[in-house]
Amino acid sequence: MEKGLEIFAKRLQQARIKAKLSMEKLSTLMSEKADVKVTKQAISKYEKALMMPSSTVQIAMAEILNVDHEYFHRPFRFNIDDLNISFRKKADTTVGDQRALEIQIQDQVERYLEIEDILRIKPRTILKDKLVPIRPLESNSDMVLMAKTVREFWSLGKAPIANTQELLEALGIKVLLTPAPSGFLGVSGIINDKYWVIVLNSSDPYIERRRLTTLHELCHLLYNSYFSNQLSAHEKERLCNTFANEMLLPGVILKNLFKGKSQIAIEELISVSKNFGISVDAIVFKLKELDIIGEKRYRNYFIRKNSYPNFKERVERPRYKEDETTRFQAMVYSALSQELISTSKAASLLGASINNVRKNAETI
Repeated sequence: MEKGLEIFAKRLQQARIKAKLSMEKLSTLMSEKADVKVTKQAISKYEKALMMPSSTVQIAMAEILNVDHEYFHRPFRFNIDDLNISFRKKADTTVGDQRALEIQIQDQVERYLEIEDILRIKPRTILKDKLVPIRPLESNSDMVLMAKTVREFWSLGKAPIANTQELLEALGIKVLLTPAPSGFLGVSGIINDKYWVIVLNSSDPYIERRRLTTLHELCHLLYNSYFSNQLSAHEKERLCNTFANEMLLPGVILKNLFKGKSQIAIEELISVSKNFGISVDAIVFKLKELDIIGEKRYRNYFIRKNSYPNFKERVERPRYKEDETTRFQAMVYSALSQELISTSKAASLLGASINNVRKNAETI
């Protein structure tokens, strides 16, 4: 178990990295904004757990690093490497961006686990025997079958999933949103062998893509251990997309609507997109996978989209509305109303001001 000095050292380093400040820059800001003299060498000693700063210095650093003082002394609940966070390749995404995001995610997940502990909410078993495949997963048809199995087991039928985040939260999977660079869509992992977690990019303007990402990450949680050993990482990602696509829009819906049609109006696809919360691009891809359209019609769609900006804007425009999950906030205010935590603790967990918490802490 880590001691107080070691916890402080790691938390200080994390807060500084999340704020994207060098030791020298933090030292300068301490002098300029807090009128507290702390050298770069002293900060280095703090982060190496060689000495503990005074409470005055800690408070000043917390203010500059935009964390509460309690953050520096909060015990670690899990290893962030359990989430195996990765980015798509983007020119504007740096190593510093990724490291800052990892720390940000760790902070959010830890606060989520803490409020569940306070409310004595126990983790639930998600992967039931009926959802376990009978053989290794290796093909699109395997993933379509597993999506159908999950939909049936969760009594979803063939209806649209109104809110992917709320669905998974209700089933015991923790879904968090965090602002992140465009190179990040989402990540998932099973923490401490019992907590199922999905983290999504709240900055993504395309709700349809976020919904697909949510169910893509669900696939990883459910079936990472059941993929064929012969598959590459890229092939596993593709199969997770197939699973997510089928979860959002059962193939039988498209077959009933479009099978045998020589022409499909774009407005028809937009209507399906609105109803099922899936992008037009994903629908077109699924039409090809189901052999409802051929390779030529599929290619022509994307050639047209990439050639005509107005057409591209029309088919890519976000149309679906999915409210963000509020379970975490609800749990914090529940604990506050039951006097299990103080107003200042609630503010710390929510990352909000005490005044704002008081304003929202009404009860009946």
